[in-house]
Formats: sequence, C-alpha cells, structure tokens
Amino acid sequence: MFQVESRGAVDVVKPLAPLSHENAADFLETIESRLSKGQPMVVLDMSEVALIDSAGLDSLLDVQESLQLRGGAMKLAAIPQLCKEVLRITGVDQRFESHFDTKTAVGSYVQ
Repeated sequence: MFQVESRGAVDVVKPLAPLSHENAADFLETIESRLSKGQPMVVLDMSEVALIDSAGLDSLLDVQESLQLRGGAMKLAAIPQLCKEVLRITGVDQRFESHFDTKTAVGSYVQ
C-alpha cells in the first residue's frame, strides 16, 4: 500500500491508495517504522493519492507532529488537484511545505 524509498537522509513515502480511514493506521505505522531507524525527514509523494478524508488529514497532522518532536518534518510533493483543494479548504495546507515534485522536495532539505 506504501512504497518507501530512501534518498540519502530523506525517506520518500508514496501511498498507492487514498489516504482514508481504511489505511490511516497503516500510514502511521509505515512512518513510525522509518522513525525507529532514525529518519526524521520525509517526503510524501502524493501523486497516486486520489482522495484524502478526515482520517487521512488527521494522520498527516499526527505524522508531522511526531516528526517535529524528533527535529524533522514531512514535506508534500506532487499533490493532485482534488487533494490540494481538500488541504486548502481545511487549512491543513498551512502546516506543510509542498513542492511540485519529489526531486524538488527532497532537495529542499539541504537548502
């Protein structure tokens, strides 16, 4: 359900399904497993996320808080238009740095 790829000190996590109540717990578990390996810098590649619901929004915020407590962050990349609208309407977009693509998002960690 989630592809994870390490690019140096940054993990790129790519959900292959909507971020919804059906997989929010799996999303949190995927990130927590990476944190146990010391990776507090994450890029969430949303290119395959067709929809995000309230549970998905909550999981994004929970992950961001967990990463920030460890001195890291999660940045969003390749956000589909519908998801952009959901993030904007709910105000969740204000809590994340977002980028056009994963390459740019990964590179932003070294700036």
